[in-house]
Amino acid sequence: MAHQGAPTGYDQARLATTVILVRDAPDGLQVWAQERVSTMRNYPGMTVFPGGGVDRRDFPSGDWDHSALWTGPSVDDMADRLGLNPEQAHAVVFAAVRELFEETGTLLAVHEDGTAIGDASPYHADRMALTSHEKSLTDVLSERCLRVRSDLLSPWARWVGGWRNQHWFDTVSFIALAPAGQDPDGDTSEADDAGWFPPQLLLDGWAHGLVRMAIPTWAQMRFLAAYPTAREAMAAADSMDLNPVVGDPVDDPRFAEYFHTRRIDRI
Repeated sequence: MAHQGAPTGYDQARLATTVILVRDAPDGLQVWAQERVSTMRNYPGMTVFPGGGVDRRDFPSGDWDHSALWTGPSVDDMADRLGLNPEQAHAVVFAAVRELFEETGTLLAVHEDGTAIGDASPYHADRMALTSHEKSLTDVLSERCLRVRSDLLSPWARWVGGWRNQHWFDTVSFIALAPAGQDPDGDTSEADDAGWFPPQLLLDGWAHGLVRMAIPTWAQMRFLAAYPTAREAMAAADSMDLNPVVGDPVDDPRFAEYFHTRRIDRI
């Protein structure tokens, strides 16, 4: 079934996605975060999770079967969890896998026989082709005999908003356990710096004016800081509220600290 119109979600905001990549470390749960370059149009200099906008190549095309190149919980199951239609759910999951691969070199896919990818470096040329828009993720999966395994990505949050009330996005965030053998890198033109951090360290940096975060990122860091291990955070995804948070929730007590903390930007 061909998708209709532009890749939009809630109230015609552009669909987007982020991936919260987590792992266990000696000091507890860590999350992969990157600081966007100051020249970016949206969220310059902000600490963010890997991600970006959904584009047309992320949608199934023509008579494409949703189940092709997909294993794990079905597209329909994912759509029900996200509150999207099946085509949107397919596009958001494919965009999440694509963006994470483009920005970190981490490929959340499996071989056709179900075996995991222990080393993503042989797919470096595919990563570059995705970044340059020469290929779609569907192209890469088809050519490499790979499949997206949907249970590697667990829905975590959904926020609708934008930078300075411009370029509004309906952003679905997923949480994913860093796959064994794959080490993310910061080899992306969109980030000045990237690495593994305890969520509380980034929250403390924000409170002292050393880290810049938009409210969705701050909120998700705050939720993550409550879990001592990556496995516990992954398990909590099933109970996360996926109703869209629209705009700046200044009156929501869960986010009062963000809006009422007096900070001095020291960057």
